[in-house]
Amino acid sequence: MRRFLFAMLLLLGAPLSRAGENAQVLVVGNSLTYVNDLPALFNAMVDAQPDGLRWHADLVGVPGGSLGERWNDGFVAKEIASGRWQALVLQERGGTLACLASPQGREEAECAASLAAHKRFIDLAGKYNARVIVLGTWGPDAIWQGKLSRGLHRVVNGTKAEALDVGPLVRDYGKAHGGQAMTTDAIGHPSIDASLLVAGALYRQLTGNAPQAVAFETKSPMLPPLAAITADKLLSQQPQLAGDGSVTKIEAARLQPLVTAVAEMPAPLKGGK
Repeated sequence: MRRFLFAMLLLLGAPLSRAGENAQVLVVGNSLTYVNDLPALFNAMVDAQPDGLRWHADLVGVPGGSLGERWNDGFVAKEIASGRWQALVLQERGGTLACLASPQGREEAECAASLAAHKRFIDLAGKYNARVIVLGTWGPDAIWQGKLSRGLHRVVNGTKAEALDVGPLVRDYGKAHGGQAMTTDAIGHPSIDASLLVAGALYRQLTGNAPQAVAFETKSPMLPPLAAITADKLLSQQPQLAGDGSVTKIEAARLQPLVTAVAEMPAPLKGGK
């Protein structure tokens, strides 16, 4: 009965917030989410919280990888079908979602493939009671950001998936803090603070509450854009990415303005199906 009730909460999009509950979160993305090892930051942030949650996130993705490629290679589909993931986070590469903002863009082959892959992943996850969160990204300017956000909302419209639009959060945070750089290169790979914002936003999306500013540390390496990563294994199962054992420490004072920004985000958007 307990397992049945937990599955029903997932189907209804309810926060995964019960103390002591185990929940597995699978991120499917590319360098925008594995740079700085977003799953490792999320896991360490969760472990530091006083609410007793015991979650673990992992990732599948490669440099420049698309969701269409991840669907076609079949590995992620097998992971979803294993039934061990309670939440699936989908992150499309670069500016692909911007194409969905216009009728002309939606006619492009890459755009159509992306939309189809999103739908296939959402439908498959639904069969295994996995909550689906489509993660937005950030653009170089307000116009491009608007296209990315509209494309994100179009993906979830009419589905049970949820949109987590962290693009405006990352951009606005940088502006509000003296023009702080939130990316490290022209492609838009995130700084550690940007990755921490995304980790905090994901925590809020899953629980309904922003995380507390509690210091934490991780031994996982802050991966570079061209990490030697493959798409046939989970990130945590690739020994070539283990690093040298160095510790990344995130102090509470650094986290405080970040979690404040997360707490002020708009309410989560549901697909409405």
